[in-house]
Amino acid sequence: MKKVTEIKSRNLRKERNADILRRMRNGEQLASFNSYASWFPPRPIIQKDMHALQELYGNDVVAMNSTPSESRESSSSMDMMPLRLA
Repeated sequence: MKKVTEIKSRNLRKERNADILRRMRNGEQLASFNSYASWFPPRPIIQKDMHALQELYGNDVVAMNSTPSESRESSSSMDMMPLRLA
């Protein structure tokens, strides 16, 4: 392992700073890591299996997962139990 002296570390820092200033003046990208190199595509949307949910929890799950317009058409808001957040 090489021993880095104070003078050598100061010179390395000056060279690095000079390189950064040169790249700034030239309008080059300063990032040392390309963000697109590790880009992953978005994850797919996973649909709920409503049949399996109905088997587990009964028909209440259908009412809870429907849109507000569907729930108004299928039953009144008084028939539905309020959700409790724990």
